[in-house]
Amino acid sequence: MAQYTLTRAGRTWHFVAGIANDSVMVGVRYPSSIAIAPDGHIFVLSRGMPTENPDALGDGGKIGKWHLDGTRIGDYARNEFTWTAGIAVAADGDVYCADEHDNFIAAFPPNGPFRPFPEFNPDGEFKFKWGEPGSAHGQLNSPSGLVFDQHDDLLVVDSRNNRVQKFTKEGVRLSGWGARGVGEGEFDRPWGICVDKDGFVYVADWGNHRVQKFTPDGEYVMTFGSHLDSGGDLKHPSDVAVDSDDDVYVIDWGNKRVQIYEPDGEIIGALHGNATDPYDRNVKDAFTLTDDARKADARIDSGALIGRFDRPIGIAIDGEDRIYVAETRRCRIQIYGKDKAFVEAPPDA
Repeated sequence: MAQYTLTRAGRTWHFVAGIANDSVMVGVRYPSSIAIAPDGHIFVLSRGMPTENPDALGDGGKIGKWHLDGTRIGDYARNEFTWTAGIAVAADGDVYCADEHDNFIAAFPPNGPFRPFPEFNPDGEFKFKWGEPGSAHGQLNSPSGLVFDQHDDLLVVDSRNNRVQKFTKEGVRLSGWGARGVGEGEFDRPWGICVDKDGFVYVADWGNHRVQKFTPDGEYVMTFGSHLDSGGDLKHPSDVAVDSDDDVYVIDWGNKRVQIYEPDGEIIGALHGNATDPYDRNVKDAFTLTDDARKADARIDSGALIGRFDRPIGIAIDGEDRIYVAETRRCRIQIYGKDKAFVEAPPDA
């Protein structure tokens, strides 16, 4: 299995490194979402392994934080969630998380306090939380994807209400759009969301097997993908991200891959997961590999299916256009680099 996984239209995407559990209950533990902070830190929201047995060591939902070089900083907010969904980081660094079971959004400080397993704060570590169940304006029914827009307002995918709602960071509703259906601007259990550099909003329309693009004010622009029998099809997309070139990356949850689209909706190709061994390479060293070293790695055939995506669910892109894919079932993050003008060396180079 080559480390270089896809070359199209003058671009090549290659596996860089992985982030996984440091131990059974530490690190990435059934992740639901991932976010890159403005300062470059990586935040992963994990569902963990909660338990109602007082004699068992449960590991409920939690936030994990890493340096951009892959060094783990620690876990916090353990056992403060019933069923985690989206995560987003505000301009001031505060971390916002959605609980789609209990219908709330909670804000946490970016720096812990970090606690070793199984320690947790029974009083909670959130700064504040808001949300109440229902379908009226401002109420929530299974909030999932979160993202901050260019004005630092929070967009919330209100999944079972089939809409997107915009709030201030304190939870005051500003606007919203969407309804249940299959038409333009309508949704069927949407899940993930992102905002591109120009403020356009992309929503992973899970039940309609597509991604829809909107203006910052919620006006429909276009659709990516479909459930048709074609190279660009999607099956229950769960998340979406856009890089600095406006290439669009969609977590194709049902097909266990990441679909990549041109800005006009034309399919480029797909990442299927290509971790040669995501646990034994130092992320910082991998980020600084030379092109010659990468090409040498590309000719190593590991043949290990363990490298393939298994239930990918969340995606984020950092300032260097590195792509971070969260896998629920394998409890890890696969990281990919993008070479925008890559030419493969001959086999004997």
